Amino acid sequence: MKLYRYLTAVFFSLFTMNLLAEDETDRISLKQLVRFMAEHKEIHATFEEKKYIKGVNAPIESSGELVFVAPSTMIRNTLHPKPEMFKMAGNTITMERQGKTRSLYIDDYPEISLHFEGMRALLAGDVERLTYLYAVKLTGTLSDWKLALSPFQRDTMLETLNLNGSRGIVKTVEVRLKDGDYSIMSVSKKDSQD
Repeated sequence: MKLYRYLTAVFFSLFTMNLLAEDETDRISLKQLVRFMAEHKEIHATFEEKKYIKGVNAPIESSGELVFVAPSTMIRNTLHPKPEMFKMAGNTITMERQGKTRSLYIDDYPEISLHFEGMRALLAGDVERLTYLYAVKLTGTLSDWKLALSPFQRDTMLETLNLNGSRGIVKTVEVRLKDGDYSIMSVSKKDSQD
């Protein structure tokens, strides 16, 4: 009887470990990734960003808060080194800096549009829009994926938008420009309301 219980316990332990191992090592598909992203109707996060610009000896650092509200509102609220707010809602961009507010239409600024439209499409789970804007290369597993987005639009400075994450959480965003400048943003998710 003791041997039976022991073998049963070992079997279930191995079975459970195998299921967990499969879950962590399974390759992620684009459909899975956008489904995970679309589960979050509202995302609140903090960010730390370093920009590397040719001719500047040290990276330019900034930090602040990010908000995404499905389906199309994104807010980047920079707190350091200087307060600045950048909000995209629908087709309008609003910028606040040094007490002044300026509104623009996204279609008038293709560089900004391409970058943020890709992020919005991913966070909203809009695979059709994402694959319309970018050649998509997804590698990795459910718990550690890498997404490389290369724009189809040729007359843009954006070379690639690279994201790393786990399930439906983006952990880093790297923006590489054709002139060699780039930025790396680390993202830490805060409590969200789904």
